[in-house]
Amino acid sequence: MSTIIDEFSFDHPENKGYGKLKRLKPVFRGEPEFSTIENKFYKGWKHQKKAKPRVHAVFKILSPDATLKPYHRYRGRVLASPALRNRTKNPVNEQLLFHGTNRYCKLVEDSTRTRLCQSSKCYLCCVIRNSFDIKRCGTKNKFRRFGTGIYTTACSSKADDYTKNGDETTQLRVLLVSRVVVGNPYKLRENATSLTEPPCGHHSVIGEPGIDLNYEETVVYDNDAIRPAYLVVYGDRPESKSKFHSLITTLFKTPVAS
Repeated sequence: MSTIIDEFSFDHPENKGYGKLKRLKPVFRGEPEFSTIENKFYKGWKHQKKAKPRVHAVFKILSPDATLKPYHRYRGRVLASPALRNRTKNPVNEQLLFHGTNRYCKLVEDSTRTRLCQSSKCYLCCVIRNSFDIKRCGTKNKFRRFGTGIYTTACSSKADDYTKNGDETTQLRVLLVSRVVVGNPYKLRENATSLTEPPCGHHSVIGEPGIDLNYEETVVYDNDAIRPAYLVVYGDRPESKSKFHSLITTLFKTPVAS
């Protein structure tokens, strides 16, 4: 029996030429995969007071097969859960969810910048290289609404609140889109800051809007319940000086002093 190779693995036939030093594979506009991620980003932008930015690029995050196998073993354990016995469509309830974090480099600021940096402060490159680690929970934000876990959301504008560009010369922002095994979620509308695992019979916690939350968030409590899958590069670049000069020159038919 042939082994199915994860499409996010270096070993997949469509990912030849990629490896530890080349992990980000461009997804081109016009491809169905690009449209799926772009539509999810725009649909998830729910903050009415935040202008909806433009999606500039999408990259697929590739990983060693050894990193992906624990994720698939976890999926297998969730699949065997009695709580999901009658679920036929998407049996482990795997979702693509957003996560915002720090970027202290110029990764994917343009199409040529696809090498990960080595800074320990750059959580973005750390997650792409090593996936998520629950031990880092609370490193950036001390408040843990649903305890010690890995936080994601279907609301891209909420994830955007947690992005930070440490390099002040960067103009765009970046969100991670991760594969998350949600399984049988336990739904909460009020804070539960002492949680270290979901209640018995459940695999995750979903915070629903209404009391303590304005926007949904999903929390998993096992490192192997999540793997980074895509990067979304978005934002609005400021008009360059040259374009501004060209516009003024055209309007007034006269040179502009530099």
